[in-house]
Amino acid sequence: MKLLKFFIKLFLIGFLPLIAIDGARKLDLRLDPRSQNAYIATIIDKTKMLATVPTPRLVLMSGSSMAFGIDSDLLENDLKLPVVNAALHYNFGSRYMMEELKTYLKKGDVVLLSLEYMVTSEGKYDEQLIAADFYPPSKEWIHFLSITEKMGAYAVHRLTDCRLIIGEAINHSRSKPISIADTTSIFYRNCFSPKGDLLCHLNNPKTEIVYPILSSSDFTEQIKDLNDFYAFAQKKGAKVYFTFPCLAQKSYEENMDTIRKISQQLQKELKIPILGTAENALMDDAFFYDNAYHPNAKGREIFTKRLLELFENNGFPQKNEIPE
Repeated sequence: MKLLKFFIKLFLIGFLPLIAIDGARKLDLRLDPRSQNAYIATIIDKTKMLATVPTPRLVLMSGSSMAFGIDSDLLENDLKLPVVNAALHYNFGSRYMMEELKTYLKKGDVVLLSLEYMVTSEGKYDEQLIAADFYPPSKEWIHFLSITEKMGAYAVHRLTDCRLIIGEAINHSRSKPISIADTTSIFYRNCFSPKGDLLCHLNNPKTEIVYPILSSSDFTEQIKDLNDFYAFAQKKGAKVYFTFPCLAQKSYEENMDTIRKISQQLQKELKIPILGTAENALMDDAFFYDNAYHPNAKGREIFTKRLLELFENNGFPQKNEIPE
């Protein structure tokens, strides 16, 4: 009897509030149109493109560097292939990104992968669970090491939701409408083009650039994720390439030793054909918006044209060369 009372108290004190928060959050996401305009809610649109755009096509996957840094119209017009820019957020992690691609990969696809140097294999559970709130099938792409870790991640996620809901109610932080014409905001769903490019920063005034400091030069697990996807893609009948992420010159200089070690490891262990080098992807700081991985309008044009040069120099397949 005492044990039963203990579990009842545990449920009432520990789990019932989380269940209530879960219900409130789902209701909030379903009924409040501002929630559906969140940046990570863009996963709804990107997975729809992956599911519906016919092959042969070019699929781009990375963190936000390709969301900010690609002009898909320019790529599409030059390569004569439909482009799906599936890049969204580095904190999803390389394993999650590759699992997402596996779900929608088609025979005849051409996939271009790129990982920012701070991308980890496991990613951040809370960011992945936010995506799952908007797009429930994405739960299948999250890899928990144990049931305990899974329960802990969900508990932390819902407690974070509670803090956000209370904070938004107090500060009215979601009352302002956001659109591409907005010259101050960037991380919102309706600021993406139909092909998946982020557009709303292109008309924003220049802001201070954040230069991430890298803490690890070991890319072993990320390379395993990439090679695993490559093997899957080969069986599926898809072509895969890898390229280095665009990066501000100052950030490269501050992390040079680490980036060179990662680059050498990729050159040695990655089975995917690599287009270019880490140095090819560098641009002057003047061509970045708010982060060392986020090109501005001019930087976006430069980086896209460099990719086209790499494609041309490496025999990138044209539409009529790709099996249907």
